[in-house]
Amino acid sequence: MNLSVYAQQYRQDLLQRLVPFWTEFSLDPIHGGYICVISGKGEAITFDKWIKWHGQQAWAFGKLYQLTQHDDFLRYTLQGADFLLHFGADTKDNWWEIVDCTGRGVLDASDAGAEAAAVAAWSLAHELTGEEAYADSAKKTLTKAVRRREKGLQKRTEAIFAGRQLKNIGELSALAKALTASQKLMGEKTFREKGEALLHELTKHFWEPRANIVLENVFPDGGYSDCLLGRRIHPGRVFEAFNAFYELTKVLNKRRIRQQLAQHILHLADTTWDDAYGGYFHWLDVKSLPASEPEAYYKYAWVQLEAGTALLRAYQVLQDRTLLKHWQRVNDYLWQHFRDNSKEGEWVGVLSRHGEPLFTLKATPEKNAYYSIKNLIESADLLEVLIDK
Repeated sequence: MNLSVYAQQYRQDLLQRLVPFWTEFSLDPIHGGYICVISGKGEAITFDKWIKWHGQQAWAFGKLYQLTQHDDFLRYTLQGADFLLHFGADTKDNWWEIVDCTGRGVLDASDAGAEAAAVAAWSLAHELTGEEAYADSAKKTLTKAVRRREKGLQKRTEAIFAGRQLKNIGELSALAKALTASQKLMGEKTFREKGEALLHELTKHFWEPRANIVLENVFPDGGYSDCLLGRRIHPGRVFEAFNAFYELTKVLNKRRIRQQLAQHILHLADTTWDDAYGGYFHWLDVKSLPASEPEAYYKYAWVQLEAGTALLRAYQVLQDRTLLKHWQRVNDYLWQHFRDNSKEGEWVGVLSRHGEPLFTLKATPEKNAYYSIKNLIESADLLEVLIDK
């Protein structure tokens, strides 16, 4: 297994096939920010703008600037970061999920995901430019997001007649990433307190001890809900959580938690792979019951990308070569099924269980450049660390 070849392939495909699509078609020179829904041919489908999407995309362009030092990528980063400063929230700091092309609110944010993505983007923008406006916004927004979420969860816990209330691990991962990104902006005490609280929630609320698994959706104060959403094992969200919490466990010196999470990644790699057709399922039922929606069996590019990065990180922790075999398997599946060889480039976003592309759009409210750029850069870096060893 020549790991240097894979590291080179990741960076080459990123810069030559993936990134050109986004720089040509996703920048909005008229209204600012980015175009969020784009056809396979580069046509804008709508000019409404998703706020979390903007935070993720701005952060991704910032990482490209760090990798290449090309000034255009810094400009693209700030185009998203500045849009968030002006239009991410209303005058009372209530965040939007969607705004129209002029920045007017369309839909309120339903969780802290948009705020967390903005914090990560602004923290990186401050690191790249030194502009204090980004740092101030990142610190203020993260503090308010955590406080608002805590109050919301407490209210939902107490509202026993308000219907079934669940929280999602994706929101927790987004906050962990935001906290890690803003570490240099936080005081050490504040950073540690917030980090400890997030780790406690991950290990005590989302970890189901009876089955020794990490669930996607749990009650606001933790605990398993025996319903369709509560029984979901979502490998992509767990791979993402491991990647988001990995650096946090290192900074906070939580070696035992890091090892437990790495062991779970190994278990997940064994149990959520589709042995018949390849790829990781979108989700499975903890009771092994049939899925109620066809999407459960779809293969999403972002899930496979997060899996590859998580498996390499887990190998760093455990030094179990089985993890490298799992990584090789998902790597081969990714490059065989998701690369788009059209002249526009980029990757296919979602496949049927059997491996056929399900639609041709390259950008959707759920798909941008974030997962591709993040994971290809991080996986290439991890591969080079393994080569050096």
